Amino acid sequence: MNTMKKAVFILMVLMLIVPAVFACVGKTLTIGVIDSTEGKVFAEMLSTLVNERTGTTINIKFFDKSQDIYESVSKQDVDIAIENTTRAMHVLNMPQEDDIKKAYKIVKATYEKEKGLIWLKPFGFTKVGSGEPPAYTATILRMDILNNFPALPRLFNKLGSKINDATYTKLIKSVESGEEPKRVAKDFLKSKKLI
Repeated sequence: MNTMKKAVFILMVLMLIVPAVFACVGKTLTIGVIDSTEGKVFAEMLSTLVNERTGTTINIKFFDKSQDIYESVSKQDVDIAIENTTRAMHVLNMPQEDDIKKAYKIVKATYEKEKGLIWLKPFGFTKVGSGEPPAYTATILRMDILNNFPALPRLFNKLGSKINDATYTKLIKSVESGEEPKRVAKDFLKSKKLI
């Protein structure tokens, strides 16, 4: 009987652990991005990274403006987004912050508290388009996605600080000169040994 109780206990523990380890496998997530060269490159980068490393399928939805992405996030039609601190301060109706590290801390704390959205590590570049002030760009995800897919933050954070301004410019120029965003993203991930 003792052996039977031990077997049942071990089985219950395994039932709790195994889903957590394979939490991403076989699921589908949706990423929402602005329909731009940057949006296409980074959506493909996240999609390829997740698909290659976990088998999870990522659908990509393109939007004309940030507000539409946030509306889709609130309806749970979008699970993951890419945002920069300049746009985020605007979304929060806060004055622009010149210190981008301070801006990141502000939006990270406020998004979590007010929107239930988690900011992950910034990618590392500060360019966000011609004429725009420097800003950090990062992956953000809904709190429930963080809870249901515990491996995602660790995976996405591998991109944190991997892309400096020179690399960012090179990635964008590659797509603007006609290369497929998916190919550019995949080549970059391979060069960093992330896939």
